[in-house]
Amino acid sequence: MANFPLPTPHDVARARERFLSAGEEAEGAVRETILASWRRSRFWGVEVDRLEPPHQPDVDSDGPLMRAARPVLERLEREIADMPLSVILTDAHALVLHRRTGERSLNAHLDAVSLAPGFSYAEQFVGTNGIGTALEERKAAHVFGHEHFSERLQLLSCAGAPIRNLLTGRIEGVIDITCWRDDASPLMRVLVQEAARDIERRLLEQSSKRERILLQEFLARCRRTKKPVLCMGDNLIITNSSAAHLLDPNDHVILRETVAELLASRYRTDVQVNLSRGQTAKLRFHRVPGPTGTAGAVVEIDIMPRTSSFRTETEPPDTWLPGLVGRSPAWTGVCQKVSAHCRTRTSLLLIGEPGVGKFALVQAAHRQFFPASCLSVFDAAACKADAPEEWLREVEAWLTGTDSTVVLRHLDRLDPTAMRRLGNVLGREGKHRPWIVGTFTTDASAGLASAGADGLLCHFSATVTVPPSRHRIADVWDLVPALLERHTRGREVGCAPEALRILLRCQWPGNVAQLDRALQFALSRRSAGGRIQPQDLPPECHVVSRRVLTPWESLERDAIVTALIEAGGNREKAAMSLGISRATIYRKINTYGIVLDAPQK
Repeated sequence: MANFPLPTPHDVARARERFLSAGEEAEGAVRETILASWRRSRFWGVEVDRLEPPHQPDVDSDGPLMRAARPVLERLEREIADMPLSVILTDAHALVLHRRTGERSLNAHLDAVSLAPGFSYAEQFVGTNGIGTALEERKAAHVFGHEHFSERLQLLSCAGAPIRNLLTGRIEGVIDITCWRDDASPLMRVLVQEAARDIERRLLEQSSKRERILLQEFLARCRRTKKPVLCMGDNLIITNSSAAHLLDPNDHVILRETVAELLASRYRTDVQVNLSRGQTAKLRFHRVPGPTGTAGAVVEIDIMPRTSSFRTETEPPDTWLPGLVGRSPAWTGVCQKVSAHCRTRTSLLLIGEPGVGKFALVQAAHRQFFPASCLSVFDAAACKADAPEEWLREVEAWLTGTDSTVVLRHLDRLDPTAMRRLGNVLGREGKHRPWIVGTFTTDASAGLASAGADGLLCHFSATVTVPPSRHRIADVWDLVPALLERHTRGREVGCAPEALRILLRCQWPGNVAQLDRALQFALSRRSAGGRIQPQDLPPECHVVSRRVLTPWESLERDAIVTALIEAGGNREKAAMSLGISRATIYRKINTYGIVLDAPQK
């Protein structure tokens, strides 16, 4: 039995039993780090006798962290080859990337408790443990036997240390050593801290070399051209003076997303994008190979000449589409194109993320140019995969027997067979000529092409992409009063400047539909009228992080924002009301990008 410092394992087991059964917190009976972790585990609702960590089948087994850690892991694995120890590497979210165990029985037990690649050992899922607690405390942590919150981890002891990116200070992952409870030693913590420092040094070497390669390629490209040039890597964005003058903050968002898509694609090199001021830019994409994998990309930007009959200046009121608001060049340019195709009854495919207003555009154009005609809408979501005949017959009847507007919504939801059959319907000539419009989401467009839907898409003569809200944030100025008026007929309700600033700061991944839901939420809290205040807005509006959250993380974020608002912005009071430490709430605020502009009264 290893020599444990006071308190003894027996004292810890009794203290844990009292904590779980009666809620007693006997300071001194357990270490303060462990007691704080037990409190967090209770707050998160971790079950004591069940262990079901979430599983993600696709783990990054060849990312920068794994490449930096591999030599260190191989050294440790050689050292523990005949010992009852396991070396584990996780990412920054406690997702296990790698595990190597020197003893068969320990290996089987770790499988039984799902401490294996693809499973998350974050505290909110499994309670107190060396991996999750090290991430929560942002420092090395060792958890012996009965200190684990979960009953199923009592036979184990573990020590974990966070791995930081020395350039950014960001935690990249955790290295952990786990063994049987009776084989534990406090020296495990020393061993993992040393291993973490080795991995951090290798990460720094990798990052520095990648950034040097990127910088050299960027300078070489700038010497060859006077065009705007942008360089992007993991933690690096560089522009030359021409690009700095051309691009505004909204354009950086557009280009970051586009470059990420190009990096993920194996073949594409050039692409056209609409910038926030309405210009069309052609991006000449140059992938930059690094010492291990891709270092990043250098992009040359060509501004395309103004073309065709679509004017980019703000149009006079008599050409605006009725019922639509927004004056950004990106939005007005789309309105002009849809108007032109409507006038000539050119069959049109509208592409865009959910909630951007594709159907609203069609409705507005139809009201403007064909007010006396019928607007017929066919939603592909209603076309059942096992029996599409009735839906297709009804669509065919309208396409060949009317000169009104026919809208085919959510084409991305059709299966390949229904797509081919709809393509055949669209290819038939009728005695009437309706205006045909199809809609589907941007993500679905790639799926349609891969599913062999060319026979459907080729029947649309024109394609227009509706920009997401984050590419036209300035339109929020016009959208907020218009949406409020829609929901508050007969009531005097406005938006306070402080609340409007928060709305303008949001990226709105759910687009106009999400903004509309946020305003409805605020109105439900201000039934008496007046002006919407920052505390009336939903918790999601008080964050600036663009990371996609799990349902559990969203609930946690909302709980923290609500507690902060109720505490008048006082973080210590909010932490106390949630039953978590002040250090934890500060870290969660940074993790979720929670921003409260001023203390709420």
